Amino acid sequence: MPRNYSQEFRDRAVGLVFDRLRDDSGVSRWAVISDIGLKLGVSRESLRRWV
Repeated sequence: MPRNYSQEFRDRAVGLVFDRLRDDSGVSRWAVISDIGLKLGVSRESLRRWV
């Protein structure tokens, strides 16, 4: 069953992705999304759609 995440949580997760991409240009977007999704307990696909 899909989980509902608050807009605040989504915004924070997306911000973490973009911060990491800005700080570490040598890593792929997918790698960052995968790592942050795992740490936050969000599926990679959900986080990818938010970004």
